[in-house]
Amino acid sequence: MIKIYLDWNVLSQMKNGQHTELKEILENDNLFLKFYSTSHITDIYSSFKETDEQRKLIDSDLDFISQITKNKCLYNSTDGKVIAGDYDPKELFQERVEQKDLFNDISIDGLSELFNSSEVGKELGIPIMESLKNIPLDPSFKEAFEKPESKEMMNRLFPGLKDNLTMEGWFNYFNKMLKGLNDGEDYKELRNIIQESTNLNRDKIFNSSDPYSFLDNHYKKFGGERKTPSLESKHSPEWFNEISNEYVQLDMHGYQEDRVKINKGRKETFQNTTEDSFHAAFASTCDFYLLNDKKAFNKTSKVYDELKINTWVQKPKEFIDHYNKFLSSRDYKLHLQIFMDLISSNNFIEQKTDSGLFYTMYPPIYLFDFFNKITRFEGVDGAKLTYLSQNKPTNYFVTFLEIKNLVQRLEEFFGLDNDGSGELTKDEFYKEEWKKRVWSINESLSLRFQANNYHAQLYFDIEKEPAGNNG
Repeated sequence: MIKIYLDWNVLSQMKNGQHTELKEILENDNLFLKFYSTSHITDIYSSFKETDEQRKLIDSDLDFISQITKNKCLYNSTDGKVIAGDYDPKELFQERVEQKDLFNDISIDGLSELFNSSEVGKELGIPIMESLKNIPLDPSFKEAFEKPESKEMMNRLFPGLKDNLTMEGWFNYFNKMLKGLNDGEDYKELRNIIQESTNLNRDKIFNSSDPYSFLDNHYKKFGGERKTPSLESKHSPEWFNEISNEYVQLDMHGYQEDRVKINKGRKETFQNTTEDSFHAAFASTCDFYLLNDKKAFNKTSKVYDELKINTWVQKPKEFIDHYNKFLSSRDYKLHLQIFMDLISSNNFIEQKTDSGLFYTMYPPIYLFDFFNKITRFEGVDGAKLTYLSQNKPTNYFVTFLEIKNLVQRLEEFFGLDNDGSGELTKDEFYKEEWKKRVWSINESLSLRFQANNYHAQLYFDIEKEPAGNNG
């Protein structure tokens, strides 16, 4: 199966009658495994209002996500992993609604009110809040607010903090900052501060063909270096933070920067940019990321190129063309013929190792709707191997449904394996090593399907002819 991650703008447009050919293509649930994520829920929640009309519209959005993805959801777990599971979008959305006021106010007073709502909170939380109130901030803050060369920038960066240089003042500032970024237009000012403080001309980088080189060269002129802001979360993997941080950094420096406005039409704030960055991170687990927003498309493409993320970033029309050219055939006899043609070609990448020579090819077609990597190996000891595997997404995972469907597809084409093993079970899938399945094609050729550490491979085993008798 081919993993697809669809941005909310594509899903929303499909729901409203656009991209009909794409919708028809994606209805093949045996070929495509389609995912949504918690960021889709946040996208929809941004328009949430306590009205019957708005709730009906949101319910229809969530129903459409469920229809397209079959509730396949990507989310960050509490132990810092991205999980692929089955989750009803309506359940996730309801959880989001119920939690909307939980940390709406993270000032000292707001947190104290939260702790006061339970006896345990009163006993444990309130004393901590009271002790924090009067702890002074580092003296360097006071110095920076007083120095002529830095006080203006400090007041722009930390408005109101100079009047209360304690932890209470810091919590109050941080609470106001988050609200201003996610609910107001403060991100516009923050972005301006970053660009002004680094003497960056936004107009020059906005449409740059190579924004990373532009930034590297710009910072070198001032004796510095480009650094990605550290917006880390213990609830997401390091690679997830890296992708989302790189995305936000490009926007902050002005490359394809997002519009920030709250007064007319759809509210657009820093939260939109951060959720787009999370979409880019979640999508790196899939084969294809489909989106139709020009700025998000460009930023994601540049981040993927910079970090060498192995996921196709395509607009709906590009994917449709790609599908019609390479992915539309369910004729597995043709797949096998394509494989035989490719294996005899000279389009392999050669790599020499101590054990022998590897020849690798990455065809655009997914053979048996799964394999998109062909490897030949010629060992120094005379051993020869030919096998199919996956050119995996950078942040790869594999699901039981993918392998179950693959085994079923192989059995439908080649028949039951030699041992009559039948379909792959969940118990077998979750073992470290699956039972091998072997098909004898003829006297000299057999196919062997196996996996180690969830990496599925299909070997083409050619029997050596016995040596002739010269006696």
